[in-house]
Amino acid sequence: PGSLLHWTRTMIEIRQRHPVFGVGTYVELSASNPSVLAFTREITEDESPWGEMDAVLCVSNLSRFPQPVELDLRRFEGYSPVECMGGVQFPAIGELPYLMTLPGHGFYWFQLVPPDDDGRDAGAHAERTA
Repeated sequence: PGSLLHWTRTMIEIRQRHPVFGVGTYVELSASNPSVLAFTREITEDESPWGEMDAVLCVSNLSRFPQPVELDLRRFEGYSPVECMGGVQFPAIGELPYLMTLPGHGFYWFQLVPPDDDGRDAGAHAERTA
């Protein structure tokens, strides 16, 4: 599981689950730390050839040292970030800056899951789209 081949296969699987990486709009986000690059790839239901909205948040630490960062994600208030590699649900986005710490040269890819009207949690939504 720790091999480069396994990691590469995982990245390919994530890319196949999220076509937004290839056809979505790139939106760079303002980050409180210049060593961190943050952006979203987004596609609306109308733009999507498969008829579903999708948004992925990508956060990358360009430094060799661990770095904290605050991101302004207010337009995604109520959404839950679900980490794409392990399916771990992070705390829901609120109106305050979203704080995270990244390891040296580390990155996160999150599917931004909208709040469900039917009461299901974001983790269940992420499993349905996997």
